[in-house]
Amino acid sequence: MGFLDNAGDKMGFLETVIDLIIAETSRYLEKTGRENSFARFPYLRMRADRVTEERLKAAEQSQEIQAVRYQALLARLSGGSCDAVIQTVTDLALAAMQVPEFAAYLNYYTGARATLQLAYEMLGVSFPDCSEVKERIKRLKCAFDVEENPLPAFANVDGNQELLSYLTGDDSENPMMEEWTEWFFCGENPHPMYVRGALAEAGADMLAAGNAALQMAGKGGRRFLAKHIAVRLNRDLLFIPADVLRDINEDAKRRQAQAVHEAFLYGGVVCIYGISGEVSEQMKRGQTKYLQSAEFYRRVVQPFSAAGVQVLLCTDFEVRFPDCGDEKIPRLELTALSRKEREQVFAGFAGQYGFPESPARCALRYRLNASEIAEALSEWSSLCGEKGERQNFSESCYRVLLAGGEAVFGQVLKPQTDFEELMVPPQMRRTLEEICCGAAEGYRIYEEWNLARLYPYGRAMSVLMAGPPGTGKTMTAHALAHELDLPLYRVDLSGIMDKYIGETEKHLEQVFAFAEKTNLVLFFDEADALFGRRGEVTEGKDRYANMEVAYILQRIERFDGIVLLATNFYHNIDKAFLRRMKYVLKYQEPDEALRRAIWESCLAPRLPKEALDIGYLAKQFEMTGGMIKNVIQNACVAALYEGKPLGMTHLLRSIRMEYEKMERNVTADLWGEYAYLME
Repeated sequence: MGFLDNAGDKMGFLETVIDLIIAETSRYLEKTGRENSFARFPYLRMRADRVTEERLKAAEQSQEIQAVRYQALLARLSGGSCDAVIQTVTDLALAAMQVPEFAAYLNYYTGARATLQLAYEMLGVSFPDCSEVKERIKRLKCAFDVEENPLPAFANVDGNQELLSYLTGDDSENPMMEEWTEWFFCGENPHPMYVRGALAEAGADMLAAGNAALQMAGKGGRRFLAKHIAVRLNRDLLFIPADVLRDINEDAKRRQAQAVHEAFLYGGVVCIYGISGEVSEQMKRGQTKYLQSAEFYRRVVQPFSAAGVQVLLCTDFEVRFPDCGDEKIPRLELTALSRKEREQVFAGFAGQYGFPESPARCALRYRLNASEIAEALSEWSSLCGEKGERQNFSESCYRVLLAGGEAVFGQVLKPQTDFEELMVPPQMRRTLEEICCGAAEGYRIYEEWNLARLYPYGRAMSVLMAGPPGTGKTMTAHALAHELDLPLYRVDLSGIMDKYIGETEKHLEQVFAFAEKTNLVLFFDEADALFGRRGEVTEGKDRYANMEVAYILQRIERFDGIVLLATNFYHNIDKAFLRRMKYVLKYQEPDEALRRAIWESCLAPRLPKEALDIGYLAKQFEMTGGMIKNVIQNACVAALYEGKPLGMTHLLRSIRMEYEKMERNVTADLWGEYAYLME
């Protein structure tokens, strides 16, 4: 198999290069006393005999892609002007790769394949010092596979698929790399940058200034930013996931070498993404499987730098790379998009997808980064096309949001209760409406009314709901979430509390971080268990319990979202915590008028029932809304069991069960005018 230009007898440039090095190797062996070296290799004799003056002249004048790329490769491997030693090794390696008989020929006479030692001998160059040999080996590794050898001059230098494809002009995707790499070509023109164009300019300037690597730390839009940096540099970009390189095994080393060759040959910039700061369980146990940041840089990034390939590193915010000698790694930080920036992104994509909703409203409601906005809109547009009708955009948004993380220590609920069903006094209803307004329009206070400097932190819409059980606290949480059209994130406190020092704080941080990212309504029920009073330190555990409360106070103050807390014991809540609450709603047991409204709202029109004395029920029995709902549910079960419409007898029996459950006295006087039903 050879580098044939076209079908037929016409021989391409590289075919000539291979024939010529075969002939030159034979002449060298004859000079060193190994005459008639082709005796065992007649095919090689035929190849050497094809070298003529006409072919050599044609090769020197060739402008075909093989010739152009061959000369460019030699110039880059030589560092400018052509290095005869580098050229000879290159030719030997190409010939050994393409002509198996030549590889066997070299091994038979030299005990190796293409080596620097053989190139020195063929050129009559005196053996250089060790540093020069190592420098040439370093250059050759940019495009060739070079074996590890304590004597570098005797290391085999082998061609590879990446080199072959490049030299022959086959620029299709490398089948050996297509599963774990992706090329972005600067001529593809990615979507416009609706925000943060200055970051792309800064990144391009840093690489143009000669920096070997650039770190892009944060969340969302890092690969998109990398594309725009590449466009500004007019360079193609090779994307590689960190996971395929960070394993400490032979497969990772092989993939590393392939990526270096591919990027070097095509002059591309490499973007390694998915670099996290997480520590694996293996590392905790001392069984290191993955590289940490310093080792990752040395083992993964520096081979690219050694080949002159610049690297973009997409990392989590907490990842820090140490300076390595003279290598200073500049860092771009992608902080969360502001509301204004999200609005700009939504507005930018609106025209492309025919998006009908208000960009300002979407920016407030969905805390997506730029790439997530594009993903959500793309999914929404696709669903609209498939089903032929407008789809609910919020569902696409929350699929994208919730796919990025798990709702740890709780459940994400879709609220069903609205304000119409909520039975609270008029003044409390007014306060709840103000809370919804603040959550939806509060940004105007800081941005339009210019009060941001007065409130640099602590902008959370925080609400404490305190009162006896069954007075509507949980129902209010659902109604608020429903009114804001946001899911409710109900936290499971039993999972958060941990006896080990520091674990409770870690769990809480996960909860708050998830709620901030997804913009869900964060709801702590029975919050006094977690946000209770700090006590006097009498034992070591008291000090740590107080530290937990102090942490919670600080985290609430830094929280940027909606947090609701419910407690049955208002006086158990720490006063410092109360100060950080924007609203404190105190629930009382309902009066007669409110009880009547609750009874009427719970007895649905479709419910089969007899004539019920609602006025009597509201006046006679002092119950909370939760108790009334329990009574009606149990009474309906009794009516269903008897196969009768719901009647007063069913309700009174159910009331007796509820009173007994609550350990209230049940006497004959309790039933008043309906005592005969309970005889």
